[in-house]
Amino acid sequence: MRPMRSRATLPALAAMIVSCTPSLRSIDAVASELEQWREPIPSSHPATDRAILQRAIAVDPYVCSPSAAEIFGGPAERGIRTIHGSMPHYGLYDGPMRYHVQRTDDGWVVRLRIALRFPPRDTELELPDCSLRERFEGPVRCWGIPFEQATGVESCPDVGRFRAKATQHNVSVLLAHWSTEAERLWNRDAQRFGLPIRYDFEFVEAPERGWIDADATLPLEPTCGRTPYFRSLRSGWSIPVLAHEIGHWLGLLDEYEMLSGIAGFYPKTPFPGAEVSRMGLSMKRETVVLPLHHYLVLRRYACPEPESRDPYGHLGP
Repeated sequence: MRPMRSRATLPALAAMIVSCTPSLRSIDAVASELEQWREPIPSSHPATDRAILQRAIAVDPYVCSPSAAEIFGGPAERGIRTIHGSMPHYGLYDGPMRYHVQRTDDGWVVRLRIALRFPPRDTELELPDCSLRERFEGPVRCWGIPFEQATGVESCPDVGRFRAKATQHNVSVLLAHWSTEAERLWNRDAQRFGLPIRYDFEFVEAPERGWIDADATLPLEPTCGRTPYFRSLRSGWSIPVLAHEIGHWLGLLDEYEMLSGIAGFYPKTPFPGAEVSRMGLSMKRETVVLPLHHYLVLRRYACPEPESRDPYGHLGP
């Protein structure tokens, strides 16, 4: 891990947080920095990376472009900020983002907590594999190969059938598995690039009545399929797909051609060079949360508070 300096001051207001970021950089300068941080996986299309960076910052309600070196390894006020707002997806709809960024003495912690309304107990859960078979109660049907091992680029490939009853126990086991494994992919990639970031994702049951401390409350659909990430989560999503959808909650945009992957005649088509990106090909375990993505998530900590209203504020506290 690259060395990091820290300051032992107490949390401050957003304006004070901004004041400890000594410079704002041009998009070209930041893109060049991020290209250097990609050394373990050099970019095959730097122009694509730059375009993704430029577009993301241009449409983001959090307006600033600090140096990547300052974000990943420079001094910053210790504290916690809640990041919330929305990001435009393909110009078709605004999707919410909401998460928490904490600056500690030795790095960053990014937290996201999603509460899920369980499906009816008499339904079946469609699953992406049989990895939880020994932890589930009742009969579990397993046939075929795990979704993430399919050779194509479908999120829900027709390569296997995995089913279990949607009991309280089984759904709780599934959410605990999600909480462990989705953050494992994000932390794997932060470590791969030597970035001092820890991701902490938690999926919990939403109460039938009353309030819960969560960044969003959504239904859990007992199937696999394409659904906007802010409408529901699906039990049939593999961990790589779930990790991609979490990226949207952290304010990241898709990196594939609009409408690709919806029909068989137009398969998922990532931008040139984005076939290695978690936001480009969501269904592959080997795709990566790149320094570009980590920068975009953390960068907002150094930005002024947006003036625009959050249209998805009702999804969280």
